[in-house]
Amino acid sequence: MSSSQKEKFLLGIDVGSTGVKAALYDTNGGTLAKAEREHPTMHPRPGWAEQSPSLWWKSTKEAVQEILSRVGSSTKYNIAGIGVSGQGPTVLPVDEKGEPLRPAIIWMDTRGGKQHDPVPKFLWIKQNEPEILQRTHRFLSSSGFITLKLTGEFTLNITQAPGASFQMPDFLDNSFFPEVRLFSEVIGEVTKEAAQETGLAEGTPVVAGADDGFATIIGAGATKTGRAVEYTGLSCVLCIRTDKPYPEVQDRGLFLGGMGDFYIISGQMSTGGGLLRWFRDTLGYLEMETAKSLNLNAYQIMDLEASSVPPGSDGLVILPYFSGERAPIWNANARGVIFGLYLTHSKAHLIRAALEAVAYGLRHIIEIAEGAGVRIDELRATGGGSNSDLWLQIKADVLNRPIYRISDGAGTLGNAIMAGAGVGVFNDLFSKGEELARVKKVIHPDPERHKLYTSLYQIYRELYESLKASFDKLAETQIHE
Repeated sequence: MSSSQKEKFLLGIDVGSTGVKAALYDTNGGTLAKAEREHPTMHPRPGWAEQSPSLWWKSTKEAVQEILSRVGSSTKYNIAGIGVSGQGPTVLPVDEKGEPLRPAIIWMDTRGGKQHDPVPKFLWIKQNEPEILQRTHRFLSSSGFITLKLTGEFTLNITQAPGASFQMPDFLDNSFFPEVRLFSEVIGEVTKEAAQETGLAEGTPVVAGADDGFATIIGAGATKTGRAVEYTGLSCVLCIRTDKPYPEVQDRGLFLGGMGDFYIISGQMSTGGGLLRWFRDTLGYLEMETAKSLNLNAYQIMDLEASSVPPGSDGLVILPYFSGERAPIWNANARGVIFGLYLTHSKAHLIRAALEAVAYGLRHIIEIAEGAGVRIDELRATGGGSNSDLWLQIKADVLNRPIYRISDGAGTLGNAIMAGAGVGVFNDLFSKGEELARVKKVIHPDPERHKLYTSLYQIYRELYESLKASFDKLAETQIHE
């Protein structure tokens, strides 16, 4: 595909928990091409979760190269700007050359007893790897590492900076963190070296970007008061836009951020799609082989299997705490539970029960938000999990509300919009997101299935309360070599 030199395109890159996604858009939000690459999460010990920054960069290069190969290499000269988002909080120490000093500790990690909060991870490095801290020039976010590789500039976007994403620990100072920049601010240009590695044009502007949640809110058009978006990748996250703060949600396990008349209330589960990835990688050999022979992915095969099981999975209930849990219970000691197994249950039952478990967790978060007076007028869905009609139907039935599916690439679109605002292609970030985010399908709930799921949801809630003390005892008795 060739393009006129007068056309302008925008490139969005998202360094997610499961992989890197990239997409090239025109200024009307149309997708010219997209690509993604999966990367693994390493678990050296129970509760630890790390990823390789070099694989982030490798995946980014391959995804960008694939896009350019599809649209024609000359299109690179029409890319007006690049935006990058990333999972977080992430703890990544690098040296003066920007080389990682150790694998990145991602948000899922529970060392220090807390998920999402990076401060215990900083402290862990200080206490257990003092030589790493001594050699650390800067701590970077996942997106900050990619923008560094693209531009050579050490920066930290404002959504992942101390004071916004976490409180500065007293044993560190500002010198460990790069200059904080606004999400749509141009921080540099693609260097000659990066151009050679990616195929991009040297000199292409790059903006600071944001965490993946903020990018998704923009790309999903969820900036209107009362609108919410849930996005399911490795985790499952709900973000709700409000016009005033509801501080009580912070005491009930949710996050609150914003100012003036713009606030976001959010809740982040630890495992959403991660539950299905565990099944695929541990028990899904047949599904992966079948998918290869049919030119599908394993998740599509798993979806077909789960659809053969009735709602409620014949009494099988799963607690999805396979990596502890964040919102709303915030318990690093919580563990996954498969409850109600019987000889008549099959692999397909396990898959469907996993889908239902994530929907129960989402309902728990929504109940807390609404219990504090937060209004949700419309719930949108994006992320890889939104590609499953079955999963969205389960969520609609569990929640008893319509779900509006938009593109699964809301994060990359949000990055493209930020880039467009940064280089002057767009005037307003939020209104452009509302304009370009398009509803693809509306999934309506079934009242009878909702009644069934409500009964099972109560069991789901009771299970955790009954097992909480046992989770703590189990954590105390675990022995690590």
